[in-house]
Amino acid sequence: MKFPPENFEMLRQFLIMLRQGEIELDVGKKSMKALIQMVSDPDSVAVNNIVSLAEQTDISPASITRLAKLLGFKGFNQFQLIFKQRTKIPSDYYSQKVKLLIENKADKPNRVFENQLATTLENMRFCISQNSDEDVDKSVKLLARSSRVFIFGHKQSSAMANVLRYGLCLLRHNVQVLGQYEHGLAVALGQLRKNDLVVIFSSAPYSNLTVDITAQVKKQLCKVLVVTDSFLSPLNDHATVSIIVPTGGQYYTNSLAANCIFIEGILSLTARELGQSAVTKLQNHEKLMTNLNENS
Repeated sequence: MKFPPENFEMLRQFLIMLRQGEIELDVGKKSMKALIQMVSDPDSVAVNNIVSLAEQTDISPASITRLAKLLGFKGFNQFQLIFKQRTKIPSDYYSQKVKLLIENKADKPNRVFENQLATTLENMRFCISQNSDEDVDKSVKLLARSSRVFIFGHKQSSAMANVLRYGLCLLRHNVQVLGQYEHGLAVALGQLRKNDLVVIFSSAPYSNLTVDITAQVKKQLCKVLVVTDSFLSPLNDHATVSIIVPTGGQYYTNSLAANCIFIEGILSLTARELGQSAVTKLQNHEKLMTNLNENS
């Protein structure tokens, strides 16, 4: 663990380790409480000066400065900077991965496929080992029993949102993607009601839009099922339940293969949970397909 933390995600990990006793640091109870509050609400640190932040966290400006220095920062300004940059996408995030592929240009095509298969298996094994049966069961019940389900994914994650939407629509009613851009996300968010389920897909580097939407739907008292790539994901702060599916691999952007396997698994479990109603829904779908074929 580098000291001081180089970015917000490293600070989040540092805090987790500190709370679990894996790191020993003489942080007082009030300062620890303030640090937890800051990490839970990073926007307040990013936009406020030290005096305003002190009022919000119930410690003095001097205590905030001491805390920042205790964490290895030169002062409050350096500490605040990682909150301001927490969701900034590195300018070379994708090109660096392509450079690695070029460096391994001697690899035969089948070797590239074998490497991708190996990382997908590794990602899926991590998913299985780190997500408890309780969290998976809770996710299944939310997908099966919520009156309405909305699904959101930004950019690449929109593919996962559509895969889940298609499969879930075959099993139950009232499932849709959350907002198309031509209609406006604000309009879509305005349609949400208390206890609606919103499923959100996102992986690093996390977009500001996705983080903001996750926080907003939580404020609207919706249930939030987050499918993300790390326990350190900022989306977890607003989740009713989080499922971790890593996206690492040789691909030059996030690998979504393990996400596809997870979606197929969670939909199979949801079908089992719905029981006869899922069978009836699929039978009606099959009849419609038959009629369409007959009339074609």
